[in-house]
Amino acid sequence: MNRTVRYTLGVVILGVITAAPATVTAQSAGPTACSVIDAEELKRVTGLRDVLRRGPVAADPSELPRGITECEYLTLSFSLTSGMTPASFARTRESQEKAGTKTEPVAGVGNEAYYWWDPRPGSFRQAGIAFRSGSYRLVIMDLTSSDSLQATKATLLKAAQHTAPKLR
Repeated sequence: MNRTVRYTLGVVILGVITAAPATVTAQSAGPTACSVIDAEELKRVTGLRDVLRRGPVAADPSELPRGITECEYLTLSFSLTSGMTPASFARTRESQEKAGTKTEPVAGVGNEAYYWWDPRPGSFRQAGIAFRSGSYRLVIMDLTSSDSLQATKATLLKAAQHTAPKLR
């Protein structure tokens, strides 16, 4: 699925995910969503294949809010937000829950983490993992069918464990 369709789905269901916090740093400073990905290692740990053979593809910075970078790789979308505080991370999760998104805490990734997913049955439902490491929030998202949620969560966790050390 191409980036435009994924982004549109993301905005419709979870627009709060890409909302920048009030205090952000310049996009060019610090890590980017693509720089935290080791392409070969991510393929190895997740078992996913780069069928398009393009490697990680960065989103055009001019299309994103300040303080956010995005990257597409394999079937995953990565969104990195700088300037994230524990309070803004918690507010984002609360907003998602109020909008009907289901969440579940995840231990052992970053300072704090949770899975989130669209609970409606059907195909092409969003599922993701969001974690905060220091002043960064990384959201890793995939589209899945409602009956494949557990397998998708396992893949998302592997991707998060792969990327989290690069945000310390």
